[in-house]
Amino acid sequence: MFAIGAAMLPHAADAQTVYAAGQPGVVGGNRQLPVQVTASVGGRCGFATGSAPSGSYNQPDFDVTGFSHDFSFQLDCTGPSRVAVVSANGGLQTGGSVSPGYAALAPYDVALNLVGSSSTATGTCTVATLAAAAAAPCTFRGPVSTSQGLLLNSTSVNQPGTYLRVSAPAYNGSSALIGGIYSDTLTVTVSAAS
Repeated sequence: MFAIGAAMLPHAADAQTVYAAGQPGVVGGNRQLPVQVTASVGGRCGFATGSAPSGSYNQPDFDVTGFSHDFSFQLDCTGPSRVAVVSANGGLQTGGSVSPGYAALAPYDVALNLVGSSSTATGTCTVATLAAAAAAPCTFRGPVSTSQGLLLNSTSVNQPGTYLRVSAPAYNGSSALIGGIYSDTLTVTVSAAS
């Protein structure tokens, strides 16, 4: 006897019937054994691959011209989600000393437009309300959590049209802005919603 590419097996045993304890076989009948199978799919929520909000925008003489710029991104959330924003400075800020009658911090607005598969969510806040220490924070000020941030009550998997917009009209504050380079950093975060 030889075998090529197979395992040697002993002689086949005679067919045998095996019964579960306490359940002898039924002649001419059958027994049912219910088997329950359950599984789950964990939700995921984040920024779509290669589509996290990023970039920079520079507007010379914004105090005279104002500005508006959109930063597009896409979500990858298999259920409802929340998006939140935090401003590092609470406005466009420049360094240097400030004399009475002058300012080194310029206000602007931040808008979120979130697009899901069956709904959208929008919100606009002054950037001062997005600072970590804001006394009266915006509804979508971060850090994001399952209950904090702008709520998109829909799935959103690579849906186009989601953006963060920064904008301001020409500056008309009571204190003149000092000369300099003004900047702010916005941090955008996303989480599954509860």
